[in-house]
Amino acid sequence: MRDSEAHLKKLFALLMLLPLFFTACSYEAADQGGADQLVNRYHEAYKTGDWETLLACYDESFFQTHSRNAWQSTLTALTERFGPIREFHQMYSQKDPRYRGDYYMYGYRILFDHGSATETLTIFQGIEEKKLAIAGHVITPE
Repeated sequence: MRDSEAHLKKLFALLMLLPLFFTACSYEAADQGGADQLVNRYHEAYKTGDWETLLACYDESFFQTHSRNAWQSTLTALTERFGPIREFHQMYSQKDPRYRGDYYMYGYRILFDHGSATETLTIFQGIEEKKLAIAGHVITPE
């Protein structure tokens, strides 16, 4: 009987310590406000046609798969097709902390004068380099 009591005490002690291991390993994305500001800066630059500010919002890795001129042309083509941007309507946002850094995902519906598009932005902040930048971007006309 004594052995089983000692075993139960050890098991109980282990169960009491288990939550400490999980909370010590948890990590939360820390710069949601900064990511929100970057998205707002990007949207304002897009709305006003400030291409220098807009393109500076992107991480250089984005331009390894998209040329700057082609991406600017893609964005310009939407306003030429649908007219000026009226507003950006946020549909969702989520954060995803990872070992390499933090990802912040945003979904928007862009309302133009004569149409709309859906937009998904992925903001990345690396663990070593703390700069927030757009790492992924998809716009689909509706």
